[in-house]
Amino acid sequence: MSEVVNERSREGRLTIERGSERSSKLGLLWMLLGTGCFVGMAAFVKALREDGLTTSEVMFWRTAPGLVWILVELRVRGQALRPNAPGPVILRSLAGLGAMAGYFYALRALTLIENTVLSLLQPVLVAVLSPTILGERLDPRALVALIVAVLGALVVLRPDEAWRANLPLLPIAAGAISALLSALAHIMVRKATAKDSPELVVLWFTVTVSVGALMIGLARGEFLELPPGVIWKIAGMAGFGLAGQLLMTRAYGRMAAPMVAVVAYAAIPLSMLVDLAWGVRPGINDALGSLLMVIAGVALVRSRRV
Repeated sequence: MSEVVNERSREGRLTIERGSERSSKLGLLWMLLGTGCFVGMAAFVKALREDGLTTSEVMFWRTAPGLVWILVELRVRGQALRPNAPGPVILRSLAGLGAMAGYFYALRALTLIENTVLSLLQPVLVAVLSPTILGERLDPRALVALIVAVLGALVVLRPDEAWRANLPLLPIAAGAISALLSALAHIMVRKATAKDSPELVVLWFTVTVSVGALMIGLARGEFLELPPGVIWKIAGMAGFGLAGQLLMTRAYGRMAAPMVAVVAYAAIPLSMLVDLAWGVRPGINDALGSLLMVIAGVALVRSRRV
């Protein structure tokens, strides 16, 4: 009798492990697709900034068009609009607002690969901050990964040549702060989706950014008119952004935060390809710095396997 019980117990554990493995693989796939969407979004953002749109205007048009779609989906599912755990949802929304503002501001002056390398400090920051916020174990290799990632960012940005190359230091600072706020936002996504649906978390983030950007823009006399020929760029930015947001939120609901965040390093080769559209060819420092960022990502993955 005990053998039968033990066999059933083993079968149950195997079923749970297989289900967990499938869930993890699906989470990684969603994050990979989401990363591609965010690179596409960044390309449209850069184009719109060059067309003359301000940071507030780009933020509003990035998020506002998706509000109707999210509201309809929540209504069809019969979900309430009030979150079960307001704290994590609100913190995620406010941190996301600050992260998006810094990211879009930096995109105007930096190349896509420079901006991507700065933003990819975020997965390492997620690994370092998660133990405090989520109660996950901190592996010493996460701290090593943070040092390697910072070195990689410095190699790409070459601050030692700031005076000769006219490197925009303010956008670099904005990009670095954006990475920190983005790390906090991503951690809050995992905390928020424990009690609320990914769609509801995205809804509140979208409302916060849309209303905040609109209020700031109107106070500064913006939103008076759109430059000609930007509607299709706005549609592309909003579409890629919403898709990436939903995919990323679902991914964080299925896997530990650092493991999902590291998939974002796929943005490095994608950004290099997109930069070619602006006539920017990756240099040796770009390749070396990107390699260091990938090494940091590998260190994160290995730290989660122990």
